Amino acid sequence: MKRILFMSTAVFLAACTTTYETMSRADAVAMCQAQANEASQVVSGNVGVGVNSRTGPSFGGGISINLTPQPRAVTYESCMNELAANGQIVEES
Repeated sequence: MKRILFMSTAVFLAACTTTYETMSRADAVAMCQAQANEASQVVSGNVGVGVNSRTGPSFGGGISINLTPQPRAVTYESCMNELAANGQIVEES
């Protein structure tokens, strides 16, 4: 009985363990640089244009104002450290 309880607990814990997507160092650098660039921007915006056969043309836009921009270096280092701590960066051979 104890063996069954132990096995079911082990299976449950294994199923609940978080798994992270792995990436190469180059992909990690690119992702963290993009996050750093985004976090350091004060103002950014987007524009959307579309056409629907029922409603016709549609237009949209938005602007985002970041009141607390972060320095690029701090955001980049934080991102890389988090990826390394989670074991997401794999070395290519």
